[in-house]
Amino acid sequence: MAAKLTAKQQAFCEEYLIDLNATQAAIRAGYKPDNARQVASENLSKVDIADKISELQAKRSAKTEITAEWVLRGIKENTLKAEQDDNLAMAFKGYELGGRHLKMFTDKQELSGPNGGPIQTDSIFEFIPVGDDA
Repeated sequence: MAAKLTAKQQAFCEEYLIDLNATQAAIRAGYKPDNARQVASENLSKVDIADKISELQAKRSAKTEITAEWVLRGIKENTLKAEQDDNLAMAFKGYELGGRHLKMFTDKQELSGPNGGPIQTDSIFEFIPVGDDA
């Protein structure tokens, strides 16, 4: 049985669904702005709160009949229409959204190699100093 959420935690869950901004949800739920970011992070890491957010999202999805399938179908249909209309910018955006859904792209950059070591490269270019130090 899930633990009972406090009034603020319940409000946080409901506010989080508005814009998926945890810090702003914490503030709107009544937490102090000075530590809202920390509280938001802690709240999202709590299993009972995460479960409540998932439950609320599922209820909202059922009520609005907006599902991931509905969104993806719309992206696909609009992408195909954009291609037919020679609207390449819109078609490209559709493909980008589809690719993001499939996790084909990543926004994260690895700034170190294995175990925090240097990044290994097979560069055919050698370092050539430029300027007065050359």
